[in-house]
This record gives sequence, C-alpha cells and structure tokens, in this order.
Amino acid sequence: MRMSTRLRELLAQGLVVAPGCFDPFSARLAEIAGFDAIHLTGLGVEATQLGAPDLGLMTLNELAAHAARVASAVDIPILADIDTGFGGVLNVRRTIRDMERAGVAGVHLEDQRMPKHCPLLAGRTVVDRGEAVARIRAAVEARTDPDFVIVARTDADTVSVQEVIERANLYLEAGADMIMPILLDVDGRPYGSLTPDEQMDLLRRVAGKIDGPVMGMGDAPPAGYTTDDLAEAGYSFVMFAAAALSAGANAMAEVFHEIRTTGTDAGYLAAHPGIYSDPLELMRAAHLDDYTAFEQKVTADPAQ
Repeated sequence: MRMSTRLRELLAQGLVVAPGCFDPFSARLAEIAGFDAIHLTGLGVEATQLGAPDLGLMTLNELAAHAARVASAVDIPILADIDTGFGGVLNVRRTIRDMERAGVAGVHLEDQRMPKHCPLLAGRTVVDRGEAVARIRAAVEARTDPDFVIVARTDADTVSVQEVIERANLYLEAGADMIMPILLDVDGRPYGSLTPDEQMDLLRRVAGKIDGPVMGMGDAPPAGYTTDDLAEAGYSFVMFAAAALSAGANAMAEVFHEIRTTGTDAGYLAAHPGIYSDPLELMRAAHLDDYTAFEQKVTADPAQ
C-alpha cells in the first residue's frame, strides 16, 4: 500500500497524532514508540540540517533528498512541510512531483509571502487570495498520485481570524484535502496571552467554521486539555512540531555541559538511565538486526 493511501485511511478512522521528526533516526524512534504517522517539521529540518532558524532557507533539492532518507527509514506515512512551495506555481508543481518521488504521503503548503518566517517570529505577511488559491490549484493538479495529501496552511491570522476562516474555505474549494490554520495572532492579541479555556474555545470556533478536515498548528493542546479534546473540537491531524527537537536539544546540551565540566558523562547517564545509553541499542533502533540478517543471508555458504 502506498503511504499516501495509508495516511488517508488513518484520517478516515479518526484523529491522527504525529510527532514532529527531523531526520531518519528521530522518525525511526517515533515508529518504535508506536505512532502511525510522522510530521517532517520545517523548523527541525532547518535546525538540524543547516544549523539555521526556520526562515525557509532549505532548497527544494536539499529538502527532497532529506525527505527521501527519512521515508526510507520507516514504514509509516510522513506529512512534510514544504513552506511556500519554493516559488511560483511552476515551482510548486515541481515541488509536489519531487516530494512524491521522495516517498512522503503528503505536504502542507502555506500562503505566506516570501521571504517566509516561522510563526514564532515577527515579519509574516500573506500573498493575496488569488495567488494563494493558485498555489493550491497547482499543487492539486501536479500530483500524480491521487491519494497524495495536500494540506493548505494559512498564516492569515496576521490579518484577522475571520480571514483565516474565509481563506481556509477558499483553499478547500480549490482542492486542498485539509487546512492548517495558524492562530498565533488572535485579532491583535497573542495566542499565548489567552487563558487555556480561551485558547480551546478559539480552536473549537475556527475548526467549526472550516468546511473540511483541520490540522493543528504544531502546538501542544492548551494546558489542561489533550489531543482527545482536539479530536472532539474537529481536528483531524495534530502534530507536536518541536517537542522531539526541544527534548533532544536539552538532553544534548546537558550531557555536553557535563563532559566539558567534569571530564565524564557518568553522572548524566546515571541520572538519565535508558535503553539508548547502550550504543548497540542505538544501532538496533536503526535497523541493525535487519542489516545483519541480510548480510548473513547473502554471505552464507550454500554448501553448508
């Protein structure tokens, strides 16, 4: 079964919860943890592959090659961030074809004006509705796999919440399979300034006015709420964009500090016991047993 078809099956069954992964090994750990799908996070990819902030600095060739490596490491579908599609509608067409060949199950494409910015940073602006709709049409027309999932992301919260809703429904009419509304600017109020209940009310209200499947914007559910609450609110796909990257960065910073200051990692490992303290287990997570079995099979003496 194609991964795109599998992702559509999962979406038809209910809420899909996907961790934000950024390389083949993080994707593999997510698969081992039992997740059914993965989100290939733009922030995580730019940080780990370029050592750069989330400003759309990856090229299409870099992203497609990286996505192919991630897809080859797991047997679960991947939904990938392609920012603004790398240019005009013809660039969007090429991007979709290249990401299909990379083996991901779908992508999300945003309506920001170039240069794009992470929603956590100032400076976001959106293209006009006509240009944004053309991007979505180009993505839909470009796919050769009819099950390849096209998610339209809108950053029109920089205009108003109502603009987010209206654009979302326009993008669905243009053929998008799902909408990813960014809601960090709530009619002039920062999303983070709202109480958890206000945040949840906003998420419910926006999802209820979008005439199709809705994807979360990458944040954890509001404090005191869970992904079950997001499912009840009408969300179809929820991802935790930076959770794994943040956890990994904190852990690496801590062990690096200990090695630098004490000359050993013994204290860190004693305080953080876990299966992956053993390098062999790290390799087992990366398919060591499969590689070993293959090598033994093809090098065995058939006379014995």
